[in-house]
Amino acid sequence: MNHKNAFTIFTILILIAVSGGCVDSTQSSLNFLPVDFTPYPSPTPPDNLDLSGYQSNDETLRIGAFNIQVFGVTKASKPEVMEVLADIIHTYDIIAIQEIRDASQTALPALVDLVNADGSQYSYVVSDRLGRTTSKEQYAYIYNTDAVELTSTPQTYPEPYLTDPFHRQPYIASFRALGGNFDATFITIHTDPDEATTEINGLGAVVEYAQSTNPGEKDFIVMGDLNADGSYFNEESSSTISGSEYYWVIDNSQDTTTKSTDYTYDRIIITDSATSDLYGDSGVFRFDIEY
Repeated sequence: MNHKNAFTIFTILILIAVSGGCVDSTQSSLNFLPVDFTPYPSPTPPDNLDLSGYQSNDETLRIGAFNIQVFGVTKASKPEVMEVLADIIHTYDIIAIQEIRDASQTALPALVDLVNADGSQYSYVVSDRLGRTTSKEQYAYIYNTDAVELTSTPQTYPEPYLTDPFHRQPYIASFRALGGNFDATFITIHTDPDEATTEINGLGAVVEYAQSTNPGEKDFIVMGDLNADGSYFNEESSSTISGSEYYWVIDNSQDTTTKSTDYTYDRIIITDSATSDLYGDSGVFRFDIEY
């Protein structure tokens, strides 16, 4: 995709444990809200979330989605690029990655090795190479094993027999916080821009499938590069993942591009039951500005 560069990330903070008063943060610029387990709208997003130096703690998780843009051996061969990517990943406990293009399957392991070079304990799961053409992409979840654990075998969405609704089938994985009471099933996707409306409307079936395979789970988070704006998708229209059952954390007011355009291509959407866990800042982290 060429509608934006690789330096935009979409962020939510998830409450995982009850504490009295407010949650403390190592970043004084982050404006956390008091503990509140009732659904409420996300705060007005700042122009640029300041996540530099963020460290996970026993009470919150930071979750993001990132189109890393044509990530393969060329980017992996550039130390300065890899250092910035490692710094970015360090600020998240779970980060969903889109647009890995690497037939050698070496770039992602090299990145995670660099992330862990300082003693961090991150791991990852990665999808099969997906796509209808010879240009294949992979999804990945990179996660901090000191904060969360994988609770199911990840899988790509099995499209119903004789159907092909997705250019790249969504990738599904479930995680649980080690230090609190938060767990959720994550669904990440990079839609084909020419078919974005059809694919976005197919996500309701993906959530239903994930619910059927994990009936004890109530919280589902859809996130990634949905191409959900502009000529690709009418953001004012309804879809199978709109309405009272869903909350669009990254909503139509936010710009997820780094050009002069103003579009919300990338989204984080949670099921209504998960809104009680949403805590503090959510929005777009522009690390083209930060770094």
